[in-house]
Amino acid sequence: MTVSKQLITIDPIREQIKQKLIEKYDTTIFMNTNAIDLKVDIRELLEEYIAEKDIKTPQVFITTNAYVKMRKLVETNSMEIGWYGTVERQPGLNNVYVITDIIVYPQLVSGITCTQDEDKLFDFEMSLTTEQVNTKRFHGHSHVNMATGPSGVDEQFYQDLLTQVNDFFIILVTNKKNENTIRFYDKENNIIYNNIEINILNEDGTLLDDWLDETKEVVRTKASIVPPAKQTSIFNDYDDDFYDSYFFANKYYESLQNNNKNKNKYKKGK
Repeated sequence: MTVSKQLITIDPIREQIKQKLIEKYDTTIFMNTNAIDLKVDIRELLEEYIAEKDIKTPQVFITTNAYVKMRKLVETNSMEIGWYGTVERQPGLNNVYVITDIIVYPQLVSGITCTQDEDKLFDFEMSLTTEQVNTKRFHGHSHVNMATGPSGVDEQFYQDLLTQVNDFFIILVTNKKNENTIRFYDKENNIIYNNIEINILNEDGTLLDDWLDETKEVVRTKASIVPPAKQTSIFNDYDDDFYDSYFFANKYYESLQNNNKNKNKYKKGK
């Protein structure tokens, strides 16, 4: 799935938008018309903004330990459940992020919602180490068997999370089918990346997908031998095997012939 980008707010390109609108106004003001339709392609301005600042698309990874914990939570709970994750930003690689661990917080859950348990949240926050507090930049939750599009409640929760950070935040909505909706909020540069991939890292730092590709080099599909088409016979009720049926048919025919001979012999005797 292609990564799409949007601005968190239009503040960084507000002046560019104004300039584009003025340019369009200047080119249409002398037209003989009763109305002027002014539109600006924000996506074009966004790409110009990204290129000007040389902003790199984030690359997100997760350790096998964190991934196993996350999937275990989803697979063993019949209700929604949420979790936080610690994220390390790699030194010298400002666009590389690794989710290193999963932290389950106090919450109230049902089949369609999971909300933080406010009565126990303070004690939970106080139990975290300084490192956990400083690197708590990932939130995920399960929609159980439903689609992974964020709900209105989810969207409001994400907006609240963004007020607590100045750099970045990653969100994920998943389900038991391992379908995922993933966003990366680059608050430093005011950009949201949708459909970001999260790649799994082995303990030695290599990608799990690379290891899987290597296994394909030694695993082959066994050639299957197609048996000849099964012959059909009126005698299949007695035996499915054609040759046995053929043998039976011959014996049956010989028996009929013998019976006829005996009948003829008896008639002659009379």
